[in-house]
Amino acid sequence: MSKGTMTVIVVVAVVLTVAFTVGVMYMSCHNKEVGLRNAITAKQRDNTSEFDNMVKIICQTAQVTDAQKNALKEIFVAHAEARGGVSKGGANPLMTWLQESVPHVDTTTFNNLQNIITASRDSWTMRQKELLDLSREHNKALTLFPSSLFVGGRPKIDVQIITSSRTEETFKTGKDDDTTVFPVKK
Repeated sequence: MSKGTMTVIVVVAVVLTVAFTVGVMYMSCHNKEVGLRNAITAKQRDNTSEFDNMVKIICQTAQVTDAQKNALKEIFVAHAEARGGVSKGGANPLMTWLQESVPHVDTTTFNNLQNIITASRDSWTMRQKELLDLSREHNKALTLFPSSLFVGGRPKIDVQIITSSRTEETFKTGKDDDTTVFPVKK
């Protein structure tokens, strides 16, 4: 083989190797960006149903505790009325009833509500963090070399993070002085 033929073969092999490598890198970067875009879109849709489910579970459980509270109130009032009238010795009937029996109030439902609220809110926070993590990875794919060469021109995805007016005000002012656990109703 002549020296010229050998040079042509080497140049063609190098060009093909570079083209193959660039092609593989493009496919890898493209697939990663599309996968992250799809995951973010799906996570945002999933968060919609998760938020709806969380709100419904908390509200419905709270309704059960409200019903339990009202039922207990009816039982206590009926019990007190049954003991009504003046007791022996002219003592106050309510005081006599309190001395005679203090009914046991089962707070399991209220404890269950607290656990549901805490678990639901913690789960929701984790879902929001997962969405932010996917967004961070997507932004990395768009901005870091070498993937930015292939997919850098694609648009960023705006993720929607659910928050509250209080949180937004806190971050705007840089202060959170409200430490009231049970705010006074106006």
